[in-house]
Amino acid sequence: MREHSVLVVDDEPIVRESIRDWLTEAGYQVATAETGEEALELVATRDFSVLVVDLRLPGSAGIKVLEAVKSERPWIRTIVITAYPSAETAQEARRLGAVDYVIKPFAPDSLERLIDDTLASIPPEATVIAEAKAPTPAPPVVEAIGVKASFVVDRDDLRRLFDGLAASMRMIGVVERQEHYVFDRVKRFDDVCLDYDVTVHPPTRCLFPTREAMLRLKLGEPPAAEPTVDAAPQVLFGVHPYDITAIELLDEVFMTKHPDPNYISRRQNTVIVGVDCLRPSPNAFAPSMGTDRTDSGFDLLLTDIGGRFMVRVGSQRGASLLEEYAEARVPSDEEIGIQKALLDAARAEYRVSLNVARERLPKLLEDHYDDEYWQERSATCFSCGSCIMVCPTCFCFDVVDEVSLDLKTGERIRQWDGCMLTDFAKVAGGENFRHDKASRFRHRIFRKGKYVLERYGIVGCVGCGRCTTACLADIASPAEAFNAIAEKAKIKTARRLIGEITPDFGLYAPKWAKLLRVEDLAANEKAFEFAFEDGAALVHTPGQFVEISVLGVGEAPISISSSPTRGATFQLAVRNVGNVTRALHDLVEGATVGIRGPFGNGFPIEALEWKDLLLIAGGIGLFPLRSLIEYAIDRRDAFGRLIILYGARSPEERVFQAELAAWKQDAGIEFHETVDRGNDTWGGHVGVITTLIPEIEISPARTMSVVVGPPIMYRFVIGELKKKGLADEQIILSLERRMKCGVGKCGHCQINGVYVCEEGPVFTLAELRNLREAV
Repeated sequence: MREHSVLVVDDEPIVRESIRDWLTEAGYQVATAETGEEALELVATRDFSVLVVDLRLPGSAGIKVLEAVKSERPWIRTIVITAYPSAETAQEARRLGAVDYVIKPFAPDSLERLIDDTLASIPPEATVIAEAKAPTPAPPVVEAIGVKASFVVDRDDLRRLFDGLAASMRMIGVVERQEHYVFDRVKRFDDVCLDYDVTVHPPTRCLFPTREAMLRLKLGEPPAAEPTVDAAPQVLFGVHPYDITAIELLDEVFMTKHPDPNYISRRQNTVIVGVDCLRPSPNAFAPSMGTDRTDSGFDLLLTDIGGRFMVRVGSQRGASLLEEYAEARVPSDEEIGIQKALLDAARAEYRVSLNVARERLPKLLEDHYDDEYWQERSATCFSCGSCIMVCPTCFCFDVVDEVSLDLKTGERIRQWDGCMLTDFAKVAGGENFRHDKASRFRHRIFRKGKYVLERYGIVGCVGCGRCTTACLADIASPAEAFNAIAEKAKIKTARRLIGEITPDFGLYAPKWAKLLRVEDLAANEKAFEFAFEDGAALVHTPGQFVEISVLGVGEAPISISSSPTRGATFQLAVRNVGNVTRALHDLVEGATVGIRGPFGNGFPIEALEWKDLLLIAGGIGLFPLRSLIEYAIDRRDAFGRLIILYGARSPEERVFQAELAAWKQDAGIEFHETVDRGNDTWGGHVGVITTLIPEIEISPARTMSVVVGPPIMYRFVIGELKKKGLADEQIILSLERRMKCGVGKCGHCQINGVYVCEEGPVFTLAELRNLREAV
């Protein structure tokens, strides 16, 4: 339980109780009040660390509550929430000491973070007697420094911190050189500039150098290659938040999968002292990328509040340094207000911004991969690489061997490389798969807005603006590219609105089909054969599905059970489990139904041809798999071995029994069958379907397996197939999801970022590995 308490005052129960539950779960002690009077009664008898109050309340308004709290308990931090914002109430709330003015609706976690920041440096409150009048305490000097807390130090404290670190570490800070700012070695605190716009080169090169030896080589016999690391202790002093975010990206790249020894050694020996950017570069757009402020990635983060510095502690190492070298004290309400005002003012100074939310960039770019913009904009590119050489988030490199003059020793060198350089994507055979300027330009912008974010979860552009300054052709700004593509998307949307796109009025309207034949398969399963009234064929691929309508009852997705090789009619096998399927089971021959489709991706026929097929069906998983079995039988010469494994819970629940018997007798099919529970009439194999897999011999190199059944079956079947040596790309599964619309819009079938009705229902296991919700 946290030591701080919160009073939430709001007349809307859902708001009041939601905030209460969220903050209680976060560990706060929370009290609530519905009216201003209730709030003042609580404040009169109890003390609180923070007050969250709505402006519009029954009885005493929120402003009146603020006035009373400021008079009675001025040390309580107050946060105003309102659904009716105005400049007047915001100004009045500030005058009465409110630390923030939050507009409804808001996310509870955002309020929690705001409370965390507000209370980070407040000591635990004491119990207060009702009539006691506590004087406003003077901000004390603290002895124990906490991580994620904020304190105030003066310039002399920073000097002592700098000098203390310089005694044992290499100090790298920002200095002015020929009217520009650069990170360089510094020896004196007075030489460090903390009020700058942007440096020419990023500080990331101090962690990931432009050139470094990775191995020391000994040529001849026996050869030797010894790792070498230069990781002298260093301090990066005065790093802006956007560069700190870039360092966090490099941490993700070099410290997670395949940990890089050179980077990690250097990173672990680096202290990062950040400073908020209060004087943005004219080319920067950090707020649009969410990088003008940061809560992580640093040991200490400074804000110059005029003769004093607010210091945010980001690590235990930072806390120890501040405790050792500075006389830090708790910030006053005035100092907290000054810091917020300065940061808000700095944010307002940025001249460049995105015209689209950064969360939309990956999809926006993907939709415009082939746009003519890439060719047009890159026409003046010099392919000089200036943009990538000043970029804090670029980390591409080349590796070369350099041999000493004695021809006996040498070094393996890692040196920066970049995707904008002409030969970056050139392979040994001479082929350059990114040979033209347009493809290189597009690739760089896609890395910034899509590829890096999707791979590492951190933005690939931090909006520092260095590339814009460095580019001789004036084409390098990612913001300009993002905005240009966003504008094209707007134009495309406008064209849709004014009618250049023809609406598909048949999208949700079914096509009529007659029921020709009904076959009972088991107690709750039937097969239905249909033909369109206009005589047209369904034209489907095995593995696809349709949406079938019984008017007045509804529509349901049903897998197609027959092969397109079997004529113009098509079959659907259906289990009676819901309203639509129950209505289908009640239909008689001659009835009319509606059909939409076919939809989705079917089984990958081209990938299966000329391969041995291992087809595994569990229960009614045979319904969709039957379409592929019939297809393979009808085109038998196009496939190798045809192995079918089928499992049902009991002999009575086996479906398509006549066909099962025919497959068993077919010399061209290796058919194996099992039931979970046998009976007196069953003389076959008993056991779950996975017990069949060890009994068959396959050639892993030429086998493709297709698996369809209940989700619980997949994990165990996949395990057995992996034991047989099949790769993820050789295992194909069909997923069952609630596909209501069939056209990727309703959202019912979405798995992570994929719509099963469009990208599926058939997937390889390799594709599903990245979809955590899938199997």
